[in-house]
Amino acid sequence: MKFKFTRFLSLFCVAFTAPLFSAAQNLSSKPEIAIAFPKTYNRLETTKLYGPYMAHLAACAKVDLVNLRAENIVQRPDSIDLLTERELLEHLQSGKLQIAQLTSGLVPVAVETNSATPFATRGSASTGKIASYQLKLITRIDSGFTQPTDLIGKRIAHTTPGSNSGNLAPRAYFPKLGLQPDKNYSVLYSQGHERSIMGVLHGFYDGAAVASDQFQRMVTKGEIRASTFRTLWESESFPAEAFVMGKQTASELAARLRKCTYDYRFHKDAIKLLDGSDRLLPISFEKDYAAVRYVLAQLNSKQ
Repeated sequence: MKFKFTRFLSLFCVAFTAPLFSAAQNLSSKPEIAIAFPKTYNRLETTKLYGPYMAHLAACAKVDLVNLRAENIVQRPDSIDLLTERELLEHLQSGKLQIAQLTSGLVPVAVETNSATPFATRGSASTGKIASYQLKLITRIDSGFTQPTDLIGKRIAHTTPGSNSGNLAPRAYFPKLGLQPDKNYSVLYSQGHERSIMGVLHGFYDGAAVASDQFQRMVTKGEIRASTFRTLWESESFPAEAFVMGKQTASELAARLRKCTYDYRFHKDAIKLLDGSDRLLPISFEKDYAAVRYVLAQLNSKQ
């Protein structure tokens, strides 16, 4: 009798709880979208600038935004993945990442390797234009350096190998200024624009190749004074960092993620730090990345 009752109780529990488990599974059956950001930015600033966007995207597109360990990053913003350039490209190509923010120098690589499609970058409603920046060659104001060739034989900070303003554009443009990377000056990789700028400030580097928007952001935050630095040279404009989508993302879901992205509006603190950018705008790879592709073409022709 005891065996029969136990068996009955077991069958009752299975029958009664199965619908509950099924309902719970249905409630949590949102698509998981893995997203990541470049390692060149710190986690606190990335969360401050893009945390509200990710919360909006998750709610609007009805998805769970997760890191590569499947942890919900809207619930735990401190778990956002900050990846190296190689990791970003590899995980996009393998399908582990569905969305990533890439520096402008990596965007053409992602397109050419068929790893991802660029779909948005920050911009302004008032101008209707996407955000841009210039490559700046900076030094300390009290260094005595007044022109690019004064840095021959010195230490110049580049950021990372795949960075446009931090490495690729300097290698394309600096030779025309009389500066030959790795030949008549030492290239030192700092691993980030902020590190390059602070390295110049504290004397670790004689000069640095940095993005103007990153420089201005540090000025706005009060971390540096613009008057402490001298700009020896500045380039034409390049597009700001972009969000790209992995090729494996289903078309209907991709359309939903795009629409929700374009509907988002940055909060006022972010607008101040992002040079007036108040939203994320669609981008045209052919048009908007012509300057970056020119840099890559220049470098390829020298190989």
